[in-house]
Amino acid sequence: MKKSFTAIILSLAVLLFMAGCKKSDSPIPEEPTPVYTVPTTYNFANANFADATTRLGMVTEISNLMKNALTGTFDGAKAKAMLTNTNAPFTTAAYNTSGLQLNDQFAAAYKIDVLSAIDSLSKVNAVASTPASRGVAGVAASSANDASKYALTSLGVNYAQVFNKGLMGGLITYQIVTTMNAAANQTIDNTTLVNGSTALEHAWDLAFGYWGVPIDFPTNKVGAKLWGSYSTQVDDGFKANKILMDAFLKGRAAISAKDKPTIVAQANIILTTMERLTGAAALQEVKEAKESINDNILRNSRVSELYGFVNSIKYNPKRITTDAQITTLLALFPKSFYDLTLTDVNTIRDAVAKQYNFEDVKDIL
Repeated sequence: MKKSFTAIILSLAVLLFMAGCKKSDSPIPEEPTPVYTVPTTYNFANANFADATTRLGMVTEISNLMKNALTGTFDGAKAKAMLTNTNAPFTTAAYNTSGLQLNDQFAAAYKIDVLSAIDSLSKVNAVASTPASRGVAGVAASSANDASKYALTSLGVNYAQVFNKGLMGGLITYQIVTTMNAAANQTIDNTTLVNGSTALEHAWDLAFGYWGVPIDFPTNKVGAKLWGSYSTQVDDGFKANKILMDAFLKGRAAISAKDKPTIVAQANIILTTMERLTGAAALQEVKEAKESINDNILRNSRVSELYGFVNSIKYNPKRITTDAQITTLLALFPKSFYDLTLTDVNTIRDAVAKQYNFEDVKDIL
């Protein structure tokens, strides 16, 4: 009897232990899905993207300074000072005292390439009085309009345009993509309030600011610049305006509502769209290059924009396009843009369209 009683006690202990295990293994109830409203404009009460707007203003001043290369008065040293905001280089006094700079926002590779672009433009600036032509650096006008002048290297490259398009990749795309990647991976704090917003809310705001559009875009397109301008130019073939605006609005609302799945989903939409937008912008420049194919000077300047966009893909840290694919695309450009033919332009168009799945709209963008 004693042995039987002991066996019963042991059996009961085992059953109680198993019951306890089953109880602890029961699923944890899921958190309820947050309920919130997504606004139709970027009018969030605590939104603040002033720093991004200031930096876009700095970019505009550098671009305007580069136009002086047409008259031989471009100051390369000043342009470089604008990158680091040293020695009060800006016409807008508030920029000089903002404590902000461009250089510390650049992709690492662009920090080197941007200086090279400025140096190349400075060399053309030094011979601005010389008419640009095949093998000769200088300044020349479009054959269609004597008032439209361009500063070109001996190979026909307009480095002011290479700078502008490179900066759109090396600064703006880089900043937007870096933020969205961090948001998708949930590595930015969305709990602690600093100056009325969390770190994630503020980072998302800055990314929106870098896009360069009004808060009621695309209903209102007044003042859209840089990527905001190009997303509008390609809208007939790639609806990036709506895709990006919807994602920025829904993602920002989700951040404030702590809706993590939606934050991740919208961040990934923006990541994908920004890379495809670069391809769409390149195809838009293809169209313009074809329109001026027989105007050596104007065509070369437009091809410089096309080259700048394709080259800028490398600054996107989350791109799907590989280094080898970028090298292959760049190899389609002739060493001298004066040698570019209609066949070359169509080959570049087809390669970019295939890379970014725009084959059905390659002549619309």
